[in-house]
Amino acid sequence: MKNDYYSNSKDYINRWVVSYADFVTMLLALFMVMYAISVQDSKELSNILKKTFQPQKAEISSTIKQKELIEESDKNEELYKILKEKFSNNTSLSVVKESRGTIIRINDTMLFDEGSAIIKSDAKYTLEKIASELKDLKNPIIIEGHTDSTPIQNDKFPSNWELSTARATNIIKYLTQQDLISPKRLSAVGYGEYVPIADNTQSSGRAKNRRVDIIVLSSK
Repeated sequence: MKNDYYSNSKDYINRWVVSYADFVTMLLALFMVMYAISVQDSKELSNILKKTFQPQKAEISSTIKQKELIEESDKNEELYKILKEKFSNNTSLSVVKESRGTIIRINDTMLFDEGSAIIKSDAKYTLEKIASELKDLKNPIIIEGHTDSTPIQNDKFPSNWELSTARATNIIKYLTQQDLISPKRLSAVGYGEYVPIADNTQSSGRAKNRRVDIIVLSSK
């Protein structure tokens, strides 16, 4: 009888607990729905922000890179013009502009005797003058030795490869011993007859191929 009274009587004083429990349950369900919606919105917002800003970042990066390339191109052009003007009167020397940098091209007869890697005394003044123009730059410099295709007949150098390498190395040795250019910026390469700039079947072409290239690399 006692249990029936509490379960059915209209006078039961704690009846409000049932309604309160229902209300709390509904609030919990509401908050869960709101949370789910907010999480979904945040994901969508995140995706929108990524789509919006990522291309812009790539565009900015591309613009900066393009600006750097333009500035680098301007520097190379300026160096080319300066060297071209400085050595315009020297018939044994030419200045060439390439994508890798500026090339000071020297005829081998001005620098060396035939079949020799010893720098002529008169050529040292020209090397010093070139070095004075390049000393304050930070760009790396490559000294390349080249020959024509005529096989060398010399006990000291078994091939044109050894001769071209020895010539490039001796120029670096002179520049560093005289403290004209930092050795950290210099490297030597010997190509022998394998990188011609003219036809080796003609004497005029062979004369052009026998050369030393001093290459001021672009910083990029």
